[in-house]
Amino acid sequence: MLKTVKTRGLALLATVALLGGTAWIAAGTTGAYFSDTHTGAINGSIGSIQVVANGSTGKALSDLSFANMLPGEPQTVTINYKNTGKNVQDVWITFPNATALSSLNNVGTWGEAHLAANGHSLFDSANLNDHANSCGPFVPAGCWPLLSKYKVATSLAPGASGNVSFTYELASKVVTPPTVFNLYPAHDSGGLGIGMNQGGNSHDQYFSETGVSGEGLPFAIVATQQGQTP
Repeated sequence: MLKTVKTRGLALLATVALLGGTAWIAAGTTGAYFSDTHTGAINGSIGSIQVVANGSTGKALSDLSFANMLPGEPQTVTINYKNTGKNVQDVWITFPNATALSSLNNVGTWGEAHLAANGHSLFDSANLNDHANSCGPFVPAGCWPLLSKYKVATSLAPGASGNVSFTYELASKVVTPPTVFNLYPAHDSGGLGIGMNQGGNSHDQYFSETGVSGEGLPFAIVATQQGQTP
């Protein structure tokens, strides 16, 4: 009886040892499964959004000037631009000096402004007034101020070019023209004697920054990625 128990015990141990060895062999064969590997790398080039205006490759443009302006005789200045970047882009003209812009938008019917891009009109106004409290809603047929930015080209391809023009006319009713175009902040040099300088502007322009003064209308040509704004 004792011998039989011992025999069975040895057989059980042998079985367990055998199963354990089989499990070890199975566990050790995981690296033998079939596999196939292909290697590579992710590369890329970076695009660019870049524009030149009037041939200038720097950040500053040469100033554009009206010469010897007379009432009733419009004058036009033109800016040419070209996409020198690697990607399609949108192009804008902006008027970043808010004091100068508000000064222009204070001449009322004493001045007339037009903005066009590639032969298409973007803005036309014979009543440059940004006083919403006195004008009410801004409408093209009424008070219509120049905005701070306009898109002049959409999806301009690399190497493609275009132009934007700004036209200004002193109203024919002006008797005493201002000495310079768009003095800012607004000054009253007599004119009609009621706060408005004929063809110039009045003291009460809508917006004026302390310490900001000059003459003319600063602008910038800005290129952006498609669908983005300056």
